[in-house]
Amino acid sequence: MTARRCGSTLLLVCICTLQVLLATDSGDTCTNNDIDICKDSQVDNVDVKTADQDQNLSSSWEFMNAFSKLGSSWSHVIAEYRSVISSADGKDIKGDVYAVNGLDEGLALIKKMVKEEAEKSRENEIMWTFQTSPLGDFGKTTDDLLLAFLRWSIVDNHLTNGHARDDNGCSLIGGINYYPDGDKRINVSKAFRRLTSYTHWMDSVSQDLLLSPLTYASISPSLEIFSIQITHDDCGRLVWWVDLGKTKIDELKAQSTTDTTRMFVYIAHMLFLDTAAQTKGLVVIDDMAEISFWQYMTMLPLKVGISVDRFLISVTPLKAKQVVMMHRPKWVEIAYSLLSLFLNERMKSRVTMVKNGDEVNVLNKAVGGSAFIPFGFANANGEISTDLIEQDRK
Repeated sequence: MTARRCGSTLLLVCICTLQVLLATDSGDTCTNNDIDICKDSQVDNVDVKTADQDQNLSSSWEFMNAFSKLGSSWSHVIAEYRSVISSADGKDIKGDVYAVNGLDEGLALIKKMVKEEAEKSRENEIMWTFQTSPLGDFGKTTDDLLLAFLRWSIVDNHLTNGHARDDNGCSLIGGINYYPDGDKRINVSKAFRRLTSYTHWMDSVSQDLLLSPLTYASISPSLEIFSIQITHDDCGRLVWWVDLGKTKIDELKAQSTTDTTRMFVYIAHMLFLDTAAQTKGLVVIDDMAEISFWQYMTMLPLKVGISVDRFLISVTPLKAKQVVMMHRPKWVEIAYSLLSLFLNERMKSRVTMVKNGDEVNVLNKAVGGSAFIPFGFANANGEISTDLIEQDRK
């Protein structure tokens, strides 16, 4: 018997929630609101190669039935997916507190909310010190953390000239966020609700995060396994590059859940503490390297998969502008055709499926040319030799 695992951020995820980790757990095992007591379920040990031969997944019916081998069901996947989408952007609620004179006022108000919450109990006092947040390694302060959530609350994906793509002056695929100039009216309550989810999530994994300081040095072995890079594009947006073809999947599966969680937490902070990501948006570019269904869906342990899913989409102050997927297998096309039924026009416009042979053309339109593409990514003639992660190491 082996511990069941579930898929990683970059498909049914990137594809549809613009950045999620699709949870393929069984509803009887755990719930989204009870992640910390979720127990790894078990399924029969199935050889990945054999399973893939048995699962050609050439039709929607075969794809939906394949989840039974993961101890799940398609109906449960859909329920998880819709839940993640519904909480992605937060909501304005009657009675919310607003700052009407910009970020300085907003920062003062959210600090007051944090102080009031911390004073409720000794446990809260510790939790709201943000002791598990790796701010120091990025040269950031608590104020920077709070500003990230305030900016998330400000950003509004307005339509431009009636079109679904939010270009706002950027000609690249997906455009940039609408971030108003001058004094901004900020829903501080909405920012604080998101901050509260973040604080509780970080506390739920505090045992993993406090084992040792969460620094680049501590997660660098994991980065040697998982092929990711972070850059800025020609419009200043943050770009998260994922190359599954260069990811050492067997080693990723073999490493501890603690190490995997720490890596994702560190990278997520690098993403959302970036001012350009906060104001202009995030782009995810995923080379799926024709990965098989079973191998993809067993990349991460169940508990880690569900937990990071919620962290990336429903907890962190990130708003994605575009997800670009290339070298995708047939099962991905089937997945997207099914899940796109639940997407509105704007969300569909943020997903770009690249045809084989058209990689260079699409990447140029997505990020602005070879000067903004990492060297060696998808043989796209990239010129970036040192990304933001490498720069952080220095």
